[in-house]
Amino acid sequence: MVELTFGWPTRQLTNDPRLAYNSISKTYCRLIYDSLLDLDPETGRLVPWLANSWHYRDPLTLDLTITPDRCFSDGTTLTPSAVARSFADIAALEHVSPFPAAVTMLTGLDSIEAGTDTVTFRFARHNAAFLQSLASVNLSIRDVTGQGTARWRPGRGGVTDGTRRLMFEQADVGDLYAGHIHGYRHAALDNPGISYGLCPNTSRGRLADARVRRALSLLIDRPALQPILDTPGYTVASSVLTPTTAGYRDCSTELAYDPAFAHRLLSAAGAQRLSLEVVFNSSFSPVDSALLTAVAAQWREHGIDLMLTDVDFPELRNRQQTGDYDFRFFYFTGADPDLLRYQFAIAQRNMNRRAVPDDLDIILDAQLSCADADARRELVHVIQQRIIESGLWLPLCNVRTVTSYRPGLLAGVYLDAEALARIP
Repeated sequence: MVELTFGWPTRQLTNDPRLAYNSISKTYCRLIYDSLLDLDPETGRLVPWLANSWHYRDPLTLDLTITPDRCFSDGTTLTPSAVARSFADIAALEHVSPFPAAVTMLTGLDSIEAGTDTVTFRFARHNAAFLQSLASVNLSIRDVTGQGTARWRPGRGGVTDGTRRLMFEQADVGDLYAGHIHGYRHAALDNPGISYGLCPNTSRGRLADARVRRALSLLIDRPALQPILDTPGYTVASSVLTPTTAGYRDCSTELAYDPAFAHRLLSAAGAQRLSLEVVFNSSFSPVDSALLTAVAAQWREHGIDLMLTDVDFPELRNRQQTGDYDFRFFYFTGADPDLLRYQFAIAQRNMNRRAVPDDLDIILDAQLSCADADARRELVHVIQQRIIESGLWLPLCNVRTVTSYRPGLLAGVYLDAEALARIP
């Protein structure tokens, strides 16, 4: 048995793909659980995985043919009934907190039917992101005992494929490492999804005023942050979505540094001096603390104090659940722009803690049920502009994920569309 290690900056590890939300948990689950579809890493096109074909009878009815002779790790045959049961188990998580991404991916689903070799998904209304979502680790297939169909199987502290044992450890090195190691080979990806940014809590004090939120965004000189971003290969953000995401809209003009306009907004809102806090965990990326320190320094020049509160994961989760934050600092990786609805819609995660639905929620809902690709793209463009102009997201940078792997021991490691390491 070849012993390997995968070095990670944290100990956070969730072994249930339906509930996995951070990179370490998703990578661990991706090795154990297969999805119905996959995304080609070169073209981004959907390709078969546990389903070998699929077609829409109409916008509300999707048929997938399940690949024959696939088994769970205990030898039990993968059947359409097992696939349907896996999705039924996901749907049953609708009351779990924090709200799982897997559940929101099933929006509009009315029923699942298992045939001899097919699974049919019937929707009450069209879900434009569903096919793309079927490639996500959150919708991978898991049986009732927690087993998957992949070559790797869970073991104590890691996974094994019968000839190799891969241990997930909190370390700065490893045969694989979630970061850059000199002399190693590297797999890299410019992450699709939501840019790394500041998410304001609109239920807190002055942040309830859209003029204040907008002003704070205009007081960030984003190009001045680039030297901090150069080392990990990040770039300055230019929208809510990153440039590699479908439906990305360049909002550089709306995000340009404009202190004169910002101070007019603050004066109109009667908010000349502000004291705010950003809650974060610095293990998510190598530049968190330096980047936020730089933003704090920029704001300080304009009479705004930003306190950086670097907390452990239990406190971060508690703060997020209770709304005990002025700003949360995070990014979210995913291929489809419907992740905007997941993070911002009042009926989903509602990371801004908005109190009542408004026009933004209407558009977030409309883009998902829009069957025309061009029309949907226009809706996603409008969503990004509205989020920027109302100060619901203060973009800072676009994340680039790098995974290092030891040459001569591993070959062909690559990152998928969710920035998760795939090991041949």
